[in-house]
Amino acid sequence: MDARIIGSWVAFGGTMIVAALTLWNNYNIREDSKKEQKRLRLVETKLKHQQKLSEFYIPLRHYLENSKTLFKIFMKDKPERFRTLTYLLNPSQKYGDENINVLLNENDKSILAKVFEIGEKIEDLIYNKSYLIGDDNEFVKAYSPREKYKDLPYEKDMTILSLLISHIVVIRLAYDGKLIGSTAKFEGFVFPNEINIRVDEAIKKLNTKIGECEALIQNTMM
Repeated sequence: MDARIIGSWVAFGGTMIVAALTLWNNYNIREDSKKEQKRLRLVETKLKHQQKLSEFYIPLRHYLENSKTLFKIFMKDKPERFRTLTYLLNPSQKYGDENINVLLNENDKSILAKVFEIGEKIEDLIYNKSYLIGDDNEFVKAYSPREKYKDLPYEKDMTILSLLISHIVVIRLAYDGKLIGSTAKFEGFVFPNEINIRVDEAIKKLNTKIGECEALIQNTMM
Protein backbone atom coordinates (compact mmCIF):
# COMPACT_ATOMS: atom_id res chain seq x y z
CA MET A 1 0.00 0.00 0.00
CA ASP A 2 1.23 3.45 -0.82
CA ALA A 3 3.05 5.00 2.15
CA ARG A 4 1.09 8.20 1.66
CA ILE A 5 -2.20 6.36 1.98
CA ILE A 6 -0.95 4.59 5.07
CA GLY A 7 0.20 7.89 6.51
CA SER A 8 -3.19 9.43 5.80
CA TRP A 9 -4.96 6.61 7.57
CA VAL A 10 -2.63 6.85 10.52
CA ALA A 11 -3.17 10.60 10.69
CA PHE A 12 -6.92 10.12 10.39
CA GLY A 13 -6.87 7.47 13.12
CA GLY A 14 -4.86 9.73 15.35
CA THR A 15 -7.29 12.56 14.75
CA MET A 16 -10.24 10.31 15.61
CA ILE A 17 -8.53 9.14 18.79
CA VAL A 18 -7.81 12.72 19.82
CA ALA A 19 -11.40 13.69 19.02
CA ALA A 20 -12.75 10.75 21.02
CA LEU A 21 -10.51 11.57 23.96
CA THR A 22 -11.58 15.20 23.76
CA LEU A 23 -15.25 14.22 23.74
CA TRP A 24 -14.69 11.84 26.65
CA ASN A 25 -12.81 14.50 28.57
CA ASN A 26 -15.51 17.10 27.91
CA TYR A 27 -18.17 14.61 29.01
CA ASN A 28 -16.33 13.97 32.25
CA ILE A 29 -15.93 17.69 32.84
CA ARG A 30 -19.69 18.23 32.33
CA GLU A 31 -20.54 15.33 34.63
CA ASP A 32 -18.12 16.60 37.28
CA SER A 33 -19.64 20.06 36.94
CA LYS A 34 -23.14 18.63 37.37
CA LYS A 35 -22.01 16.72 40.46
CA GLU A 36 -20.38 19.82 41.90
CA GLN A 37 -23.50 21.91 41.30
CA LYS A 38 -25.62 19.21 42.94
CA ARG A 39 -23.17 19.01 45.85
CA LEU A 40 -23.30 22.79 46.33
CA ARG A 41 -27.13 22.73 46.31
CA LEU A 42 -27.13 19.94 48.88
CA VAL A 43 -24.61 21.78 51.06
CA GLU A 44 -26.78 24.91 50.89
CA THR A 45 -29.88 22.91 51.84
CA LYS A 46 -28.04 21.24 54.70
CA LEU A 47 -26.85 24.63 56.01
CA LYS A 48 -30.42 25.97 55.92
CA HIS A 49 -31.62 22.99 57.96
CA GLN A 50 -28.78 23.48 60.43
CA GLN A 51 -29.54 27.19 60.73
CA LYS A 52 -33.19 26.43 61.53
CA LEU A 53 -32.05 24.04 64.23
CA SER A 54 -29.31 26.09 65.85
CA GLU A 55 -30.91 29.54 65.62
CA PHE A 56 -34.60 28.80 66.14
CA TYR A 57 -35.88 25.36 67.11
CA ILE A 58 -33.21 24.31 69.60
CA PRO A 59 -33.23 27.66 71.48
CA LEU A 60 -37.05 27.59 71.46
CA ARG A 61 -37.08 24.06 72.88
CA HIS A 62 -34.60 25.12 75.55
CA TYR A 63 -36.79 28.03 76.64
CA LEU A 64 -39.97 25.95 76.53
CA GLU A 65 -38.44 23.16 78.61
CA ASN A 66 -37.15 25.61 81.21
CA SER A 67 -40.53 27.29 81.40
CA LYS A 68 -42.31 23.92 81.61
CA THR A 69 -40.11 22.79 84.51
CA LEU A 70 -40.71 25.98 86.48
CA PHE A 71 -44.43 25.84 85.78
CA LYS A 72 -44.62 22.28 87.12
CA ILE A 73 -43.16 23.54 90.39
CA PHE A 74 -45.63 26.40 90.44
CA MET A 75 -48.61 24.09 89.89
CA LYS A 76 -47.73 21.49 92.56
CA ASP A 77 -50.06 22.86 95.24
CA LYS A 78 -52.73 24.31 92.95
CA PRO A 79 -56.29 22.93 92.58
CA GLU A 80 -57.01 20.54 89.72
CA ARG A 81 -58.91 22.99 87.51
CA PHE A 82 -56.59 25.91 88.22
CA ARG A 83 -55.65 27.93 85.12
CA THR A 84 -52.99 30.58 85.64
CA LEU A 85 -54.29 33.05 83.06
CA THR A 86 -57.92 32.96 84.15
CA TYR A 87 -56.83 33.10 87.78
CA LEU A 88 -54.74 36.23 87.21
CA LEU A 89 -57.68 37.84 85.42
CA ASN A 90 -59.96 36.96 88.33
CA PRO A 91 -58.03 36.02 91.53
CA SER A 92 -61.22 35.88 93.59
CA GLN A 93 -62.59 32.81 91.79
CA LYS A 94 -62.94 29.60 93.77
CA TYR A 95 -62.06 26.02 92.88
CA GLY A 96 -63.49 22.58 93.54
CA ASP A 97 -66.38 21.43 95.67
CA GLU A 98 -64.75 23.06 98.67
CA ASN A 99 -64.70 26.49 97.01
CA ILE A 100 -60.98 26.93 97.56
CA ASN A 101 -59.61 30.43 97.10
CA VAL A 102 -55.99 30.52 95.84
CA LEU A 103 -53.52 33.07 97.15
CA LEU A 104 -50.10 33.32 95.54
CA ASN A 105 -47.20 33.35 98.01
CA GLU A 106 -43.76 34.86 97.42
CA ASN A 107 -42.41 31.60 96.03
CA ASP A 108 -45.24 31.50 93.48
CA LYS A 109 -44.56 35.08 92.45
CA SER A 110 -40.82 34.47 92.09
CA ILE A 111 -41.41 31.43 89.89
CA LEU A 112 -43.91 33.28 87.72
CA ALA A 113 -41.50 36.20 87.38
CA LYS A 114 -38.86 33.79 86.03
CA VAL A 115 -41.40 32.19 83.68
CA PHE A 116 -42.27 35.65 82.33
CA GLU A 117 -38.57 36.41 81.88
CA ILE A 118 -38.20 33.29 79.76
CA GLY A 119 -41.36 34.32 77.92
CA GLU A 120 -39.70 37.57 76.88
CA LYS A 121 -36.79 35.59 75.44
CA ILE A 122 -39.27 33.46 73.48
CA GLU A 123 -40.91 36.62 72.14
CA ASP A 124 -37.55 38.00 70.99
CA LEU A 125 -36.63 34.70 69.37
CA ILE A 126 -39.89 34.49 67.41
CA TYR A 127 -39.81 38.14 66.35
CA ASN A 128 -36.17 37.99 65.22
CA LYS A 129 -35.77 34.46 63.88
CA SER A 130 -39.15 33.10 62.74
CA TYR A 131 -38.28 34.13 59.16
CA LEU A 132 -36.04 31.04 59.14
CA ILE A 133 -39.07 28.73 59.30
CA GLY A 134 -41.30 30.49 56.77
CA ASP A 135 -41.78 27.22 54.88
CA ASP A 136 -42.73 25.13 57.94
CA ASN A 137 -46.51 24.97 57.57
CA GLU A 138 -47.22 23.63 61.06
CA PHE A 139 -45.87 26.87 62.49
CA VAL A 140 -46.88 29.49 59.93
CA LYS A 141 -50.41 28.37 59.02
CA ALA A 142 -53.53 28.62 61.19
CA TYR A 143 -53.22 26.34 64.19
CA SER A 144 -55.42 23.27 64.19
CA PRO A 145 -55.04 21.37 67.49
CA ARG A 146 -54.68 17.62 67.27
CA GLU A 147 -57.30 15.47 68.96
CA LYS A 148 -55.54 15.34 72.32
CA TYR A 149 -55.42 19.14 72.57
CA LYS A 150 -58.87 20.14 71.35
CA ASP A 151 -60.34 20.50 74.83
CA LEU A 152 -59.13 24.09 75.35
CA PRO A 153 -60.87 27.04 73.67
CA TYR A 154 -57.93 28.28 71.58
CA GLU A 155 -58.41 31.54 69.74
CA LYS A 156 -59.24 30.79 66.10
CA ASP A 157 -57.30 31.67 62.92
CA MET A 158 -53.95 32.14 64.64
CA THR A 159 -50.69 30.31 64.06
CA ILE A 160 -49.37 28.31 66.98
CA LEU A 161 -46.50 30.81 67.32
CA SER A 162 -48.78 33.86 67.35
CA LEU A 163 -50.96 32.08 69.91
CA LEU A 164 -47.88 31.42 72.02
CA ILE A 165 -46.77 35.06 71.89
CA SER A 166 -50.29 36.30 72.60
CA HIS A 167 -50.47 34.05 75.66
CA ILE A 168 -47.12 35.34 76.91
CA VAL A 169 -48.19 38.96 76.50
CA VAL A 170 -51.69 38.55 77.94
CA ILE A 171 -50.60 36.56 81.01
CA ARG A 172 -47.84 39.07 81.77
CA LEU A 173 -50.27 41.98 81.52
CA ALA A 174 -52.71 40.13 83.79
CA TYR A 175 -49.96 39.48 86.34
CA ASP A 176 -49.01 43.17 86.29
CA GLY A 177 -52.65 44.08 86.98
CA LYS A 178 -53.07 45.75 83.58
CA LEU A 179 -55.78 43.25 82.58
CA ILE A 180 -58.59 42.57 85.04
CA GLY A 181 -61.72 40.49 84.57
CA SER A 182 -63.12 39.76 81.09
CA THR A 183 -62.14 36.12 81.58
CA ALA A 184 -64.24 34.94 78.63
CA LYS A 185 -62.58 37.50 76.35
CA PHE A 186 -59.07 36.21 77.04
CA GLU A 187 -59.60 32.50 77.75
CA GLY A 188 -58.73 31.62 74.14
CA PHE A 189 -55.17 32.79 74.74
CA VAL A 190 -54.21 29.90 77.00
CA PHE A 191 -50.77 28.34 76.55
CA PRO A 192 -50.73 26.02 73.48
CA ASN A 193 -49.38 22.87 75.16
CA GLU A 194 -48.88 21.18 71.81
CA ILE A 195 -46.05 23.60 70.94
CA ASN A 196 -43.52 21.47 72.85
CA ILE A 197 -44.42 18.35 70.88
CA ARG A 198 -44.40 20.10 67.53
CA VAL A 199 -41.01 21.68 68.20
CA ASP A 200 -39.57 18.27 69.14
CA GLU A 201 -41.02 16.80 65.94
CA ALA A 202 -39.54 19.61 63.85
CA ILE A 203 -36.10 19.02 65.38
CA LYS A 204 -36.28 15.28 64.63
CA LYS A 205 -37.36 15.94 61.01
CA LEU A 206 -34.55 18.43 60.47
CA ASN A 207 -31.95 16.05 61.91
CA THR A 208 -33.23 13.36 59.53
CA LYS A 209 -33.05 15.75 56.56
CA ILE A 210 -29.52 16.79 57.52
CA GLY A 211 -28.48 13.12 57.62
CA GLU A 212 -30.05 12.57 54.18
CA CYS A 213 -28.20 15.59 52.77
CA GLU A 214 -24.89 14.35 54.16
CA ALA A 215 -25.40 10.92 52.55
CA LEU A 216 -26.22 12.51 49.17
CA ILE A 217 -23.24 14.85 49.43
CA GLN A 218 -20.98 11.83 49.95
CA ASN A 219 -22.47 10.21 46.83
CA THR A 220 -21.57 13.24 44.70
CA MET A 221 -17.95 12.92 45.78
CA MET A 222 -17.54 9.33 44.59
